[in-house]
Amino acid sequence: MPKIVQEDNELDVYIGGKSIDVLDASEDYVLAECQLADLCGECAVEWPKELILKIHSEDGFGTYFFHELDIVATDDSVALDFICHTPNKYWEGHYGLAAFIHALSNQVAFSDNLDVTHIELEDDWKGITIRRVLCAGDPLVPAVESAAQSLNGIIRQTEIALGGMVWKPTHLENENLFCRDILLPLLRRMGFLFVRYTHGRREYGKDFTFSEQTLFGGLRHYGLQAKAGDVSGGVNSQIDELVGQIDDAFSMPFYELGTTDRRFISTFVIAISGRFTENAREKIVEKIPCSLLGSVWFLDRTRIDELIDRYWHPHNGA
Repeated sequence: MPKIVQEDNELDVYIGGKSIDVLDASEDYVLAECQLADLCGECAVEWPKELILKIHSEDGFGTYFFHELDIVATDDSVALDFICHTPNKYWEGHYGLAAFIHALSNQVAFSDNLDVTHIELEDDWKGITIRRVLCAGDPLVPAVESAAQSLNGIIRQTEIALGGMVWKPTHLENENLFCRDILLPLLRRMGFLFVRYTHGRREYGKDFTFSEQTLFGGLRHYGLQAKAGDVSGGVNSQIDELVGQIDDAFSMPFYELGTTDRRFISTFVIAISGRFTENAREKIVEKIPCSLLGSVWFLDRTRIDELIDRYWHPHNGA
């Protein structure tokens, strides 16, 4: 925990027993600066209310965009404020700086744990501040690294919103990247509720669960199984695996965070980053019970591109 020590006319700030630079101070605040490495072993607890701790990163904490970080106290924890403040003449992005920041702000709205606290688009120097509030006791260095990863995801989503989807070879090979880069943000932009990426946590055939409110006022629950690459009807083991996952997905309940109520899906989606080849759809449909016909949907790369264009781009309200 940082400590502010006032002796006579001297004011010092210590982190882990080490004195750090004090840049400015008044009756209301103390502005100090350190390196991220100085926070190793420190946690988000008992942060001095008046302390603003500034950290600079040459590589933008791995984001290329946010080179300044302020760590400040909140009512009951600590907040990380990632700051971009740059003049037009130094901006080398493909899109105008104001357009990029505005689109970035729009994408933050779809994040669970990030908020825009300041935005400036009118002056020659333009900027945006994005905040993540930590849980009390969170280790600071891992929290900064995790928040920077989330910001990288938001930047990627902004680039898609402005320029369209550019599929990477890794999306055809890595299921986790396909889910995190594309499916998770897309489902949120489509307006689904309680979108959860459940892969690896007793998923029972469901990489994602999500819901929507029906016109009758109740909730319809969905499950989604993701696959990287193509799905071929000529590979019986692949088809049988998907059919088994469909059966598990409908028969096994899932639980929403914070509740003990069992929920069952009524619609199952198979989403792939490649193509369905050699009558794969037809072979899957042939093997599932007739009662599930119409409750199993298929999304391939072409259909996902259409959904991205409809729900993700700024001109469509994303």
